[in-house]
Amino acid sequence: MLQTIPIDQVKEALDQFSKGQKYLYNTLTTTIKDNQTNEIWFIHLLDELRDNVDLFENSNEQFLDFLQLQIDWSKQSKTVLDTFRAFQINLISCNTKHAQRYLSFLFTIFTIPELANIRLPLHDFAHETLEQLVLIVPLASTLLCAIAEQQFPFMTKEITIQISYVKNLLRSLSYLSIQRLRFLEIILSKLLRLDVHASRQDIIREEKSSIETELVFSLEQLDTNDNASNTMKHDQADKLDCLMFVMFEYINSVCLGNGTVNYEQTKSLFRDLLMIFNKILLPTHDSSHVQFLLFYICSFHTDFSDEFMNNCWKTFVSPSVSMTFRQASICYLCSLIARAKYIPIRSALNITQLMVDWLQTYVSTTETNSGNANPNRHLPFYAICQAVLYIFIYRHQEIARLPDGIEIVLRWRIGRVISSELNPLKYCLPAITLRFAQLARNYQIVFCYSIIETNNRYSLPETFSTNDYQNGNLPSNILYSYFPFDPYVLKRSLVFIQPIYNDYRDENDDSHMGKDSDDNDRQEIDDSDDVLTSMMMSTTPGSSDSLDHLPITTMSTSFKNSRNPPSVLPFGRSPGFRNYQLTLHIFFSIPSHSFHTFYS
Repeated sequence: MLQTIPIDQVKEALDQFSKGQKYLYNTLTTTIKDNQTNEIWFIHLLDELRDNVDLFENSNEQFLDFLQLQIDWSKQSKTVLDTFRAFQINLISCNTKHAQRYLSFLFTIFTIPELANIRLPLHDFAHETLEQLVLIVPLASTLLCAIAEQQFPFMTKEITIQISYVKNLLRSLSYLSIQRLRFLEIILSKLLRLDVHASRQDIIREEKSSIETELVFSLEQLDTNDNASNTMKHDQADKLDCLMFVMFEYINSVCLGNGTVNYEQTKSLFRDLLMIFNKILLPTHDSSHVQFLLFYICSFHTDFSDEFMNNCWKTFVSPSVSMTFRQASICYLCSLIARAKYIPIRSALNITQLMVDWLQTYVSTTETNSGNANPNRHLPFYAICQAVLYIFIYRHQEIARLPDGIEIVLRWRIGRVISSELNPLKYCLPAITLRFAQLARNYQIVFCYSIIETNNRYSLPETFSTNDYQNGNLPSNILYSYFPFDPYVLKRSLVFIQPIYNDYRDENDDSHMGKDSDDNDRQEIDDSDDVLTSMMMSTTPGSSDSLDHLPITTMSTSFKNSRNPPSVLPFGRSPGFRNYQLTLHIFFSIPSHSFHTFYS
């Protein structure tokens, strides 16, 4: 039978190691490592160390690192883990300088993946130890956030490691509730890194190329692998999809109990997410999916959606906020109103009325000296004007169903804004401008085509490629726009968003269904059956997921037949327009008779 190591021998080995003599220390560590599976022997050693924590008062930290990192704790029994926990807590209670080392060790355990979704005993050990440690050593709570962020797996790590770490961080919030805001901020900041590295256009392009490749297989072969069908082909998007699914499940676990919404808990979580939104989401440009966590939690009660909209509106009207953030806030506001099914149409009209009142006031204060003003000075005005048009395009059918819906829109006096010297239709995205012009004519609200034709006639010619949108290069007179709640294209986590999401449906598409049915049968991918493809048809105006197989197309925004604009418009796919890819050369043409006018 293996004899236990006397504590005097441990002391001697550590003393000689501190003096530079490593033989006894190496013998000690080798013996421990070779006999770590001997439970009785190992427990006795840990008990001896617990009773002699003064050995580690000034030095010998390398031996502590050896115990934490060189022993395979995943194979130890619960008794051994409990003994090791008692040793470490006793050590930290005597000298708090060891707290950071041991906390880092616990958070490292969080990265060990589970097997077949079975909870690891080692994870239970880490959580129980962390909970006791925070209670016994208050100083430990001040170190948690920095260590949690430091130990977070880098985005290139395997998805199983990242899922395990995020799940364990969220689990720790059950006993570290005071740290929830900071932990959620850490998680969402890491998700944002994945999000900006997996743009919606890149994801769609990868999925399209993958679908074309998979068409060589039979339908029977494709149906046999459901898990593979839910896997995103874009590596970063696949990781983001899995982590977003974990976050949605966490929101459900906090907010829902027995099928009903726990209002108080949901309100607390919503306030935390809203603070994180103001701090890191709003300033982040071109995120595609992380913001849908707020989109989802707002669906639990109208109080939350109202508070989110009020938050965006207050940010926009605040004079102390930078112009960039004001534009971003109004983009979030209009995109939410347009896309969220759970926002009642009356609430949408009320918040839109605030926008219209602001527009009317702005026009009244600037109409006398805005004729030759620099348009960059009026970017918030153009952003909010485009927001009003965007909301009307998406919600016009619901507005028309109200007994007084169109009357409310008529009271907006939107014609005064459109015909003002600020000329907002010149700077709004043409896809939105033309679609609004069509609807406004149908509802007899305002006639926009004469203004559009005048703007096109007196604009200088510019040629650009839709690929320039990826670099933020737009025509000089077009307002750069960002619609954060454009279609959600992550497959696994889509189940949480799809029931509450409003996809754009163009009435013109229905009239062409019969005529184009034969052509649709010959398509490699049926738009009506493929969820991803149908969502792609309603993305932000100006998105640039180019398709290499489409021919180069040239189109002019100076439509001579503007009163019957084509159903396919340039500048992207939202609201609901099929996107012409590769290159759309936009020529703002000047008729020849205009030159005679200039020189006569």
